[in-house]
Amino acid sequence: MRLRGGVMAEGQSADPFEAFVTAMDDIFIATLASSYFDKSPMCLAYFGRDRLIGFANSNFARTFGFDPASDRPSTLAAILGQEPGGRIDALEASVMAGQTVSFSLAVSPPATGPTEVSGFLIPHADRAGTVVGYMASIEDVTDRQQALDILLRREKFVTSLLDAAVDGILTIDARGVIQSVNRACCQMFGFDEIELVGAPIAMLMPASHQHRHAGYVDNYMSSGRAKIIGTGREVLAQRKDGSVVPIHLSVGEMRFGDEVTFIGIARDVSDRHAAEERARFLTNHDPLTGLLTRRAFLEQCDREMAVRLPSGDMAHVVFSFDVDQFREINEGLGYHIGDGVLKAIVARFAEVLPRDSVLCRVGADEFAALARFPNRIAAEDIADQVHARLLSPIYVDRQLVLVRMSIGAAVYDPSIKRVEELLTKAELALQTVQHQGGNGVCFYTPEMALAASRRTLLTMHLAHAVQRNELNVVFQPIIEAKSGRVAGAEALLRWSHTNLGAVSPAEFIPIAEDSGLIVSITDWVLEAVADQVDRWHGEGVQCGRVFMNVSGQQFLRGRLTTRLAELMKEKPHLAGLIGIEITEQAAVRDLKATVQAISELASISVETAIDDFGTGYSSLSYVQQLPITKLKIDRMFVDGVPHNRKNSALVRAVVGMAHGLGLTVVAEGVETLAQRDFLTDVGCDLLQGYLFSQPVPPKTLVILIGDQPDSWKSSPRIGSMVPAE
Repeated sequence: MRLRGGVMAEGQSADPFEAFVTAMDDIFIATLASSYFDKSPMCLAYFGRDRLIGFANSNFARTFGFDPASDRPSTLAAILGQEPGGRIDALEASVMAGQTVSFSLAVSPPATGPTEVSGFLIPHADRAGTVVGYMASIEDVTDRQQALDILLRREKFVTSLLDAAVDGILTIDARGVIQSVNRACCQMFGFDEIELVGAPIAMLMPASHQHRHAGYVDNYMSSGRAKIIGTGREVLAQRKDGSVVPIHLSVGEMRFGDEVTFIGIARDVSDRHAAEERARFLTNHDPLTGLLTRRAFLEQCDREMAVRLPSGDMAHVVFSFDVDQFREINEGLGYHIGDGVLKAIVARFAEVLPRDSVLCRVGADEFAALARFPNRIAAEDIADQVHARLLSPIYVDRQLVLVRMSIGAAVYDPSIKRVEELLTKAELALQTVQHQGGNGVCFYTPEMALAASRRTLLTMHLAHAVQRNELNVVFQPIIEAKSGRVAGAEALLRWSHTNLGAVSPAEFIPIAEDSGLIVSITDWVLEAVADQVDRWHGEGVQCGRVFMNVSGQQFLRGRLTTRLAELMKEKPHLAGLIGIEITEQAAVRDLKATVQAISELASISVETAIDDFGTGYSSLSYVQQLPITKLKIDRMFVDGVPHNRKNSALVRAVVGMAHGLGLTVVAEGVETLAQRDFLTDVGCDLLQGYLFSQPVPPKTLVILIGDQPDSWKSSPRIGSMVPAE
């Protein structure tokens, strides 16, 4: 038996669906429901008390290969290709117990093969409340899976097809009066069923749409044609509380003689709209801070500059900001603290920069801003204010964080065509600050572009320096202050390029660290020094312990101990003849890791010295925690003694502190007899500097060791004797 496009299994005269139809309040609603079933894109079927199919719409028959002419009764499990005792049996048990159940299954109908389906089962009870069957509403979602994945990734479709039960369904007569609604419809609009049934559909429309609906009704009553039938579209609806919600509305038409009923299916798409709006926002804004992205920043600034420049003589300035050592904040305190710090920084920008400034987040810890000022002096003043404001402590989740900020700035000039050029100059100024140690402010000058070009050139050539045999190691002797004897040496790296000539370590070492080349270069230095020290041992040269400088990156994150252990296994005589120097700034970056690394080095007889002491943190609290053997006083303090009272007092204090901790003190940069005598008198153990020798090749150091006088205390040794290398 076929009912308005649906199909009834043969051989069932006391048909369960007929019982289902008879049980409805009136034939009108039954006919309406069957028409909706046939028009529905869902696969709909009715199963009786015995769980055998009694009715299926054509979509169900077509999708699952159900033959309505078959005499063999079929269960839902059999049609969908599941064995007895499977998930479908459990679902049927629940629905026959009076529960509406939803599901999502991978099935394999015998007639059609593997299929992904979703849907729900609705119990059907007779007038006595006894469940006599259930209605199955199923959808084949196999072909939509790829489309669903794309929509979900773009956040443009946040409700799935599995949520079919949340669609609002209502029927309306030709005059626009609501005849019936389902529960989802009531929930969507915030009304009770009794409030909606018998009310005009216009009550679900914003006031601005109601007059147009009245026109649609009048046109339909006169012409009998409704333009909205059969087409889905998005419209605005109004809830009971007055709020407006976008919905996707599909309308079908059903006729009973002269009577016309419209079936409306409404889906709330506000979440999708929100996702689309969010996606549009994120194409131009940073999700954490809400600031513009770099691309959006440049586009907006170009537009604003086109308007601003003709309007006056204001100084337009682009700032480039970078949070120094932000990685340490993230790794040491946690990324949630790092995120909080970034938000606090943005808030402080807003406090100090002019209100009409344009801000953006360029990278993880980089920001940029376009601002205008009466003149350059005002811009410089604001840059200093921003820097000072950012140095104030930041509290995130009760955690105190101290921030260091590098700021570069560039002032607009008529030669600049686009803001991107100005930002590039500001970034060059920022790099200048960073190469000078960071935590400062710098405005762009043309010389910075030349310096950047040279850094790029040096980076390119440095990458091939090892292969081209352009690197070499020289040695500067370390002298016992009291005896004047050579107690050891410091190995220093030199680079001599074929075309560029000798490149200063002060220039190429920072480039090596920034580019990451420092790791491979340090490995080369370790091998070169190990080979030389081993060679000296074989020749009977008593060179003492040779120290090498290692970057913080290599010391804390490299395989320094492992590599040295490998070299000592190859050359057993190295034990006790190798030392490592790290700067105090590198040492305190991760104190726990530093202590572990120094301890590991000590376990293979490698001493560790803190280099450039006094230029960084200079704190007893960290020195006493480190298992080091030596402190090296930086040359900036040695340079002033004995005439500079403050420097002299600081040197005395450091020597006393170090000796109190059982450490050996080395003074760097000794160039005069007066410095030597003062440092010896205050108790420095070891001295190093041009007074004794410049850094020299290995052969020259051997000559110095073998031909040194009984004491170098009475006269300078090699300040002029040994030529610079």
